[in-house]
Order: sequence, then C-alpha cells, then structure tokens
Amino acid sequence: MLLSLGLRRTAQLRGHHTAIIEPGRRLSWAEVEDRVSRFASALRVLGVRTGDRVAVMADNAGWHIEAYFAIPWAGAAIAPVNTRWALPEIVDGLNDCEPRVMIVDDAHLDLLPGVLAGAPSIEIVISTGATPDGAHDLETLIAQARPMPPEPVPHDQLAGIFYTGGTTGRSKGVMLSQRNLYMHSLMMITEDMFYPDSVGLHVAPMFHLADVGTVMGVTMSGGSHVCLPRFEPEATLKAIQDHGVTEVYLVSTMLRAVLDHPNFDQYDLRSLRSMIYGASPIAEALLVRALEKIPTAGFMQRYGMTETTGFFCLLKPQYQFVGGAKLRSAGQPIHGMDVRIVDENGDEVPRGAVGEVAVSGPTLMLGYWRRPEETAQAIRGGRMFTGDLAHMDEDGFVFVADRLKDMIISGGENIYSGEVENALYRHPAVAQCAVIGIPSEKWGEAVHAVIVPRFGEDISQAALDQHCRSLIAAYKCPKSYEFRTEPLPLTGAGKVRKYSLREPYWKAAE
Repeated sequence: MLLSLGLRRTAQLRGHHTAIIEPGRRLSWAEVEDRVSRFASALRVLGVRTGDRVAVMADNAGWHIEAYFAIPWAGAAIAPVNTRWALPEIVDGLNDCEPRVMIVDDAHLDLLPGVLAGAPSIEIVISTGATPDGAHDLETLIAQARPMPPEPVPHDQLAGIFYTGGTTGRSKGVMLSQRNLYMHSLMMITEDMFYPDSVGLHVAPMFHLADVGTVMGVTMSGGSHVCLPRFEPEATLKAIQDHGVTEVYLVSTMLRAVLDHPNFDQYDLRSLRSMIYGASPIAEALLVRALEKIPTAGFMQRYGMTETTGFFCLLKPQYQFVGGAKLRSAGQPIHGMDVRIVDENGDEVPRGAVGEVAVSGPTLMLGYWRRPEETAQAIRGGRMFTGDLAHMDEDGFVFVADRLKDMIISGGENIYSGEVENALYRHPAVAQCAVIGIPSEKWGEAVHAVIVPRFGEDISQAALDQHCRSLIAAYKCPKSYEFRTEPLPLTGAGKVRKYSLREPYWKAAE
C-alpha cells in the first residue's frame, strides 16, 4: 500500500495545491486522490483482481499519471506499452505479461485491432477518447464509480512490469514492486531533486522509467505535474515559460533539439531549477553549450537502469563545469544504494581499478517476469550485476569505461545489437552481420550494421531499411550500413570480434 499512502499524504498536506496541469484542465491533489480511488474502484468492478496486469498504451496525460497510482491502488500491476515499438513487438510484450485490461488513447487507437487480434489475454478495453465498440470510456467509469480504500497488499507486491531490451531478441519484463517505486521517489527527494514547490514537466514518454521517476518524485513531494503529450522542442520551451517549470528531464537528443530551435532566445527559462539528463551519452560540447545557454539551471546526470528502478548514481550541479575533474563521471551513489566495482568473483576491486558495476539496495527489482534463470544470472548474492565496466575514484565517483553487453544507447533508448542482428538475419540476402554503436553528435550513439551479403546476392541499404522497419521499431533500425565481401573477424570461440569493428569509429572520438 506504499504508493497509495504516499499519494494520500500528499493530498492530506497539499490538497488544494495544483497537482496536474494539462491543456484545458487543472486538478488539485484532493481531486487527484478522489479520481484515483474511483479509477481503482472501476477496475475492480470490471473484474480486475490482485496481481492482474493492466496495460497502458498512450501518450503523456494527466490520467496517465493517475493510472500509475490507481492500478496499484486496486492491487494490480501496470504494464506500460512502449509506443515506439512496432506492432509485432507490442504484441510479443503483451503475450508475455498477459494483461486482462488495456487502456488506450486516441493517438494509438489504430493499433488496437492488431493488438486485440494478437494478444488474446486482453478481455477489457478502456478508452480515454473516442470509444470503439465494446470499449469503456475512462471518464465515465471514474464518474460513476464509488471511491474505495486501497487494496491491502504487502510492500513487495508487484506494481509494474517495465520492458527493457534483450540480447536474445526478445525484451525482458522487469518486475518492480510498490516498495521499489516508493523508495526510489524518497531517494530522489533526499537527493534534493524535488520539493513541495516543484513544477515538473513531462515530455519524456511515460512508458519509460526515466519519466516514471518524475511521476513518483513530484507526487511524493507534493509539487505540480505539467503534461505535454509528447516531446516537441518549441512546445517544451513554451511550457517551461508559461507554467514556471522548475524541473525537466531530457535525453541528449531532446536537449540538443531545444537548444537548436530558432526561437530558443524568445523564451524565458529562468524558472528552471534542475535540468536532469541521462539514459544516453552526452557530448561534452553539448553540455558546455547548455550550461552557457541556460545558466540558471543546475544540471544533474542520472546513471542507472530499469532493473534498479532507475538511477543509482547522480552527478550533481556543483561538479558540472568546464574542465571539472568529475565532469566525465556518472556521479556518486545516491542515498540508500550500495554501488561497488567488482571482479569476476564478485569481490570489490581497489579504487581506480576497472571492474563490473554491481548494485544493491531497496530499489533492486523483484526479477525478470517469468525468467528465473536470467534473474539468477543478473542478481547474485543480493546484487544486480549491471554488465557495465567502470572504476570508482577515491571520492566515490563512478567512471563508466565500457559495457560487457553489446548495448547501444541511441537518443536515450536502449538498443541491443542482438535484436537488430536477428532482424537483419531474417533477410535472405544476408550471410553475416554485426551491429555496433558508433559515435553520433545527434544521437550519442548511432546503430551501425556491418553486412556480408550471400554470394551472388545484390542487396541495398534501402531494401534492408524496409525489411528492418517491418520487424522492429524505427529507432532500433541501423542509421548506417557497411558492406563487406570478406567474412567478419571472429574470436577463437567463433563469435564476431566486435571490438575490431568498433575501433576505427571510436579511436578518434572523445
């Protein structure tokens, strides 16, 4: 019941304070608590029971924030749908977690027929706009429902399943408990990220755990949420100015788009207290430029992963200045998290030595949904082994050196090379392929594919683009291709020697 207790406390202390601001509507915290309890009650009336999953396929909205509390209030678990996925990926994720209910907005109604045809577990559809045949209207359900007390569940009750990329070509469902989400919000408040006067702007997608952190942090601190359906550079600038936004989370591609907008100088951004970034590498030149153009904002870098309910290291504003010794670090461990650099045996290495980042604490996931073997491989001895190689200096700052896994972080999204390679290998003309991340000024890293065609086959980049886009989300598709006639270099174990492929691209990079 931790999430409902947190919301109730905010409504008790800040009942008349503005909770949600979105086009055409403002709600107080007292109104939000009432709506959440009715929302939960409506779910129970529809047959949702403790432990059920409720999928949400939608853009950012005030009701979307309410769903993050109403679904656990009813004892169920939210299953956010990555709306950037292609339909086959969405169906695959839904068939994995098997939700009984799907909540969908107007922007994604066109996907609904394909979803229902491919995911038979969905019995009930709730719409937030136009109501298809057989679907329920969310606002009508909330208006007609009677408030209910929170469903009594233990603190380790499953609160959400968040899908992250997988090296085998299928995403893994990260199980997060009420305790995970609640404790992470308290940690953010402890680290001075949110206050009762916070005005947090939601432009990162709400299916992404990076924005869920803002959902929880602003709510538990008693601040105000400003919701935009999706990221648009000028709309972001206007929202900051019009609503006095104090905190906003942007990945590097969003930050660059905001700074590059021709009307940037026309907007007053002096209300910004914190510009939070993460999820993607950021070029030092971009950060320096941002510090110069938004001098009143304190920049914070977050380093973490879905499996730890978000970030576990934070680089605070006082360390982010040109020439600063800590500027290239991922920050220091936050309160409540034990971050260690360990060797292959799990033993902590001396300061300055490179090892794997291993994390423990109250935000560590329950495990991967229905994947006990992969859970056991990731969590050993109560620690999450991240797959990142790093060293820690004498002041406790973590400097990430490399990744054990072949993950590419492009535009704030985790992309696993194995998933893209699986798609490429389904093209009949591909004999060999390897996918790597290469430096990109715009995206941080860009997906690059090295292709060896089958003998006698003619293949084009355009054909591969079309092929990949039919199987995986557009953001996962290669941005560039390299065609070779010679076989790819292999290790003694027969695996592609990817570091040899990466080296020419990264040798000259910062």
